Amino acid sequence: MNFKTTFTFVAFITASFFINANEVEWITPINKELQANQDINQYYDKSEVVKVLAGDNELTALYRDHTAEFDKGVAILIADWHLTQANDRGIDFLRKSLNDYGWVTYSISAGSSPRINTEELPENDNISLAPNIAQYTKPDFDAYALSLTSRFKAMYQQALNHPGFVIVITQGQSGAILNSYLNQQTSEPIDALVLLNNFYNDPQKNKALNQTVTTSTWPTLDIFYQSHNHWLSEQMALRKKLARRNHKLNYRQRTLFGSQSSEQQHQRLSKEIYGFLTWLGL
Repeated sequence: MNFKTTFTFVAFITASFFINANEVEWITPINKELQANQDINQYYDKSEVVKVLAGDNELTALYRDHTAEFDKGVAILIADWHLTQANDRGIDFLRKSLNDYGWVTYSISAGSSPRINTEELPENDNISLAPNIAQYTKPDFDAYALSLTSRFKAMYQQALNHPGFVIVITQGQSGAILNSYLNQQTSEPIDALVLLNNFYNDPQKNKALNQTVTTSTWPTLDIFYQSHNHWLSEQMALRKKLARRNHKLNYRQRTLFGSQSSEQQHQRLSKEIYGFLTWLGL
C-alpha cells in the first residue's frame, strides 16, 4: 500500500468517526439514587422496603422493626447526599444495631447534592486575590433544602404510626441543612438529634450552623471522625465552646478515630449513641 492510498484510507476512517460521533444522541446519565433504589428493590427483603410519598415524589425507605422486649420509639436515619440509605459509613450498621435496643428504624437517602456552581471568576488585574464564589447557587441550594425537608416530613409522619419517642440521626451536609430546618419550626418535635460529621464546606454557613446546633432546645449528640476533613475539625472545636457559652446542657460531643467504614468504629458509634440515649432516659 503506497503513501497516497494509506493517507486516503486514514482520512476516510477519521471522517467516518466524526460522522458517527455526530449521529450519536446524548444519553442522560442514570440517576444515582434511582439506581440505588433499584438495587434495594432487587436485593433486599421485601419486608424491609417501604415506599413513602414525599410531596409528589415516591421515597424508598429501609425499615426494620425492633427486636427488644420493649419498644422505645422510632429512629429516622438520613444519609448524606450522594450516599445510599444503606451506606457503609455507619448508617447501615445503626439501622440494624438500634433494633436491639428497642428502636424501630427507618433509613432514607438525601438525594443528589445541588449542582456545582460553574460561574466563572471575573477578570480583574487590580484584584490580587480571587473573590470567593459560592460552591452552590442559592436557587439550587434552596431547591435541594426544600426537597430534603419534604423527605423528612414524610418520614416523620411515618414515624407517628409507631408509639414512643422520635429521634433523628443525620449525616454530613444534608444533616446540616436539616438541623437548620428543625431550628426554624415546631411542627415536627423530636426527642433527640444525633449529628454524624455535620458541617458545610462554606465558612459563613458553618458559622450559622454552629449557632443553630448550640442554641437548639432538643438534646444533641455531635459525633465526628477526626480524620474526616479540616473543615469539620475546626468547626467542632468552635461548636464545643459555643455550647458552653450558650449553656446548652444537653449537648454532648464525641470524637471517633480510624476509618468511617470500619466495623469496629461502627460498634463504637452505636455504643456512643446508646449511652447518650440512656443518659437522656430514652
